Amino acid sequence: MILKKEDVESTEEKSTHRLKAFGRKMVKLSATQKAFLEELLPDFQIPFKPGIIDPAACFSVSGPLHLEIGFGGGEYTAALAAACPRHRIIGCEIFLNGIASLLKKIEAEGLENIRIIHGSAIIALEEMFANETFDFIHINHPDPWPKKRHLRRRLIQPEMVETLSRVLKPGGEVWLSTDVAEYLEWMAGCFGLSKELEFIKTDGRFLDSLQEDKLSTRYERRGLAAGRGTGHLRYRKIG
Repeated sequence: MILKKEDVESTEEKSTHRLKAFGRKMVKLSATQKAFLEELLPDFQIPFKPGIIDPAACFSVSGPLHLEIGFGGGEYTAALAAACPRHRIIGCEIFLNGIASLLKKIEAEGLENIRIIHGSAIIALEEMFANETFDFIHINHPDPWPKKRHLRRRLIQPEMVETLSRVLKPGGEVWLSTDVAEYLEWMAGCFGLSKELEFIKTDGRFLDSLQEDKLSTRYERRGLAAGRGTGHLRYRKIG
């Protein structure tokens, strides 16, 4: 897909809506979810506020640093943390029910290498992370916003690709997945505009130590049950 920036959104539109988080805002929390949030979140949370953070101060380990954008129920996050206990994983999610779900997994599996940001990843990337911070960035099944009038709401835009490249270390990688073929093409088009990121051919997931299904999300499982396969993209920062 050959994509130009003007095909996605104008500069004026970028300034007015890219920091918004689209989708449902309110969720109903159970008593159990509220308990996880009250009791565990303070121990694993990175405050969502302006100011560059020092990831080294947030973890007791010092391995490669991952960012997962929109971790949903945290299935992928927890599996990644368990498979790579010396790695540091920051998960960013706007919905508290998903955060409560991940906290439950953290407690059940004794995971210590996850930290959580409750807020928009777009804002966090712009205001909380310095250049060349991350070794890996994960984006799994972002909302495809299939209607043409909503395309500007898609997470992956050329400007977002520039931001991801900025916060990646040289040699760092972005891993993406979706079960929507048109969105896979869209994402490839957006990343194809970058002169700093190179495409890496891949089959499925990217960790030799994990089986494919260990890193699946509930959205991925729903898609497979409905007969939709998942497409994956992988990009590396040149340098």
